[in-house]
Amino acid sequence: MNYPIEESQEIVDSSRSWWHRLPACAGMRGMRAVKVNCLWGVALVLVLVLGAAGVVPARSLDSREEAALFSLGDLGAVDLSPKTVTVEVYVAPDAELADCRRMLALVWEQVAQFYARMGVNLAQAPGQAQPGALAPAKRLRIELLPDRLWLKRSFKAFDVDPPFQLRFLQVCLDKCAFAHLQLSTIHVSFKRFKKAEFSTDPKDAGLNRHWLANLLIHELGHLLGLYHSFEFTDDPVALEAGATKTPNFMSHDIAFKSTLGFVDFQKRLIHSYLGGGRVFQQYQQVNFDALSYLEMVKRYNGYKESPPIKTAKAGKISLRVKSDKIRTFDDDDEDDEEDGD
Repeated sequence: MNYPIEESQEIVDSSRSWWHRLPACAGMRGMRAVKVNCLWGVALVLVLVLGAAGVVPARSLDSREEAALFSLGDLGAVDLSPKTVTVEVYVAPDAELADCRRMLALVWEQVAQFYARMGVNLAQAPGQAQPGALAPAKRLRIELLPDRLWLKRSFKAFDVDPPFQLRFLQVCLDKCAFAHLQLSTIHVSFKRFKKAEFSTDPKDAGLNRHWLANLLIHELGHLLGLYHSFEFTDDPVALEAGATKTPNFMSHDIAFKSTLGFVDFQKRLIHSYLGGGRVFQQYQQVNFDALSYLEMVKRYNGYKESPPIKTAKAGKISLRVKSDKIRTFDDDDEDDEEDGD
């Protein structure tokens, strides 16, 4: 079975996704002209918003300073003392999410216990229809939404103009979740997730909760500053994860009945991010753009990208064939492009 999850950094990745390879269109060019005319207003709003969130706009760096900042070989002093992050959890009131509301308390308990093992206290806050004052590394938000609203908010988050929405829908055929670091928000289509993963057998109620908890654990990892454990072949995450048999929570393969694990370097990355250390400063330098962050990390550390994972097709959905006993995230955008063309 396929675990249909994708993150925003994958959709916008120019080296693997459809979005940046689309030809420029009249609609997008027109929008550029409008944006130029109001650029000063946007800049002022950003300064006010980021300032209110406790985020100081980054200054320009020369290449030597940039190389020093984005080196993961030296994270500097990392404070590993317990950190607290507030997470708004909003479940839309629609009937489509009735099962989600019933299981959420037990699901969240599993999510919180996982991060407590890394010294991260997730303080759950009841989510309202409108988000509170979200801020990177301080206050995050999870939205479990009906499918139509999930699509609408995905269009907005990715800035997909109407002429491109049909193609975006094709890309999203086997997706049900996106983590938007710049918005400090995760959007989940519970209907899509439930259809793909849930068992109707009452005896599997605990397993259904386990799958949903794994999904939220993985997506929250992105909002805490982590990239996929398979992103590179030779970075500390890949090297440490390769030395253990425990499934990594930022991997493709996270739908295990056993407890997910993490490596020490991931813990250090998270604490550096939450503590305002080197990792937070790296993200701050690229405006919390996950794609730009990965490009800088790759450039200044010389990491090699992992090759695409071979997949088998089943209708219009890409299925990774690894084992009959595990489900996997579908994070390979190379297949998405084939499906969308």
